[in-house]
Amino acid sequence: MMPIIYHTGLTPPPSIDIEGFDICYLPVLKVEYVSTNTPQDISEILLMDPIVLIMSKNSVKGLDNWLLHFGLEPDFFAKVSFWTVGDRTHACLKNTLKIPSYFPEKMTGVGVLHALQKQNYSNVLLLSGQDPQKEFIEGLSAAGINFFHFPVYKIYTDNNSALFSHFMNTESNYIIITSPSSVDGILHSLSISDLSKLKNRIISIGPTTSAAILQNGGHVFLESEVQNINTLYDNLGSLIVETIHT
Repeated sequence: MMPIIYHTGLTPPPSIDIEGFDICYLPVLKVEYVSTNTPQDISEILLMDPIVLIMSKNSVKGLDNWLLHFGLEPDFFAKVSFWTVGDRTHACLKNTLKIPSYFPEKMTGVGVLHALQKQNYSNVLLLSGQDPQKEFIEGLSAAGINFFHFPVYKIYTDNNSALFSHFMNTESNYIIITSPSSVDGILHSLSISDLSKLKNRIISIGPTTSAAILQNGGHVFLESEVQNINTLYDNLGSLIVETIHT
């Protein structure tokens, strides 16, 4: 039997095969696109000429739903510049709403903060989920950057009974975790209190997710150097082999 790679994030894994592995997509999160902000709320913020910072593809989808709900076109934001975290978010915004954007080379919250400071931006309209990462919000405040939080979706843990039923807790299998929220979803779906007894080798999308894994008693077998799921999968087979033999 081939080793299993459990992919638990919201976004499905890329439609590629990794020789010698069986990829199993069992998401532990679900998303609801919802916002309480009105066009009047946002119009007042836009008068400050902020950077519109979009944190994820879910933020793009949430913004699209918000515009549709109020019967607005993307040119509602015509006078401001957009930034995105990551090339996938950049592509999603361009394809969905035809809005171009800039994305920092370092595709993390820290990378965004450094880029904002380097270019002397002081006002940000932050499009994200209802609960943005605490460290990022604290970083904005510490950097003296004024921000208005524009939540356009909520993330919920999903009790995935299929993961509970099919999960094989052996060292020959792997589990990919793509966000801190996914850690909570895994704990909930597997009915465990922490990750300390998880024998599967844990693969993390990046440092923020790795921190959540460690805080919940897990061990990170491999952390992606680039916070991009396509890049991770492109190199995953060789990375696993290299890490095993390190």
